[in-house]
Amino acid sequence: MIPKWTLCLAPFAFGATASAQDGELTREQLAATLPGVQAGDIHDSPLPGMYEIVLDSDVVYVSRDGSYLIQGDVFDLQERRNLTEGRRARARADILASVDTESMIVFSPGPQDIKHTVTVFTDIDCGFCRQLHREMDQINALGVEVRYLSYPRTGPETESWFKADKVWCAGDRQTAFTDAILQNMVPEQSCDATPVASHFQLGRQVSVLGTPTILTDDGVQLGGYLAPDELVDKLEALAEASP
Repeated sequence: MIPKWTLCLAPFAFGATASAQDGELTREQLAATLPGVQAGDIHDSPLPGMYEIVLDSDVVYVSRDGSYLIQGDVFDLQERRNLTEGRRARARADILASVDTESMIVFSPGPQDIKHTVTVFTDIDCGFCRQLHREMDQINALGVEVRYLSYPRTGPETESWFKADKVWCAGDRQTAFTDAILQNMVPEQSCDATPVASHFQLGRQVSVLGTPTILTDDGVQLGGYLAPDELVDKLEALAEASP
């Protein structure tokens, strides 16, 4: 996937340099030089003399005079924290919070037993997704609710995509998903509209590179497949570390 900031680079050097002759650029002036960037995407940065630009979950830094753009992670050496990843996580959390849970396929231990919730981008034809789902009873028993979003890795108009469409069309999505991913038994019904395309776009927004991709409610990306105990250990460690 091409980071969104690269689309800004072509006009950046000319437009920003021309404006920077008067000194520090305002957010509005800088946004005017960068296609697709709004003033609201530009924030104060932990780096002196730099702005922070957030597009979906991509983060870059631009000098306040518009002369330089930096791509990379910024670390606070005193606190030993990756500040850029923290900003990405907040952006991912905002994106996930906008998703209607009715569009998800949810496997839950029950309202009284939920200790943690994760959102998982999944692909019916993904082996590690299959292994994760095979352990769903164990995951739920440990107090973890799993919310599935569809991310067919092969993209639109492919077999995996068509399978996902049929699963999300089913009246009983939980059973249809389980049958499809574990037994390759895909329902025959289809419908005019499913959330698969919007889920796929969400995956691109949060920079999904493979499946499964497991995210916490705080937008922390836990990575790919994790065994149930390992998943819970990571979730509890994050909970203990949060302020």
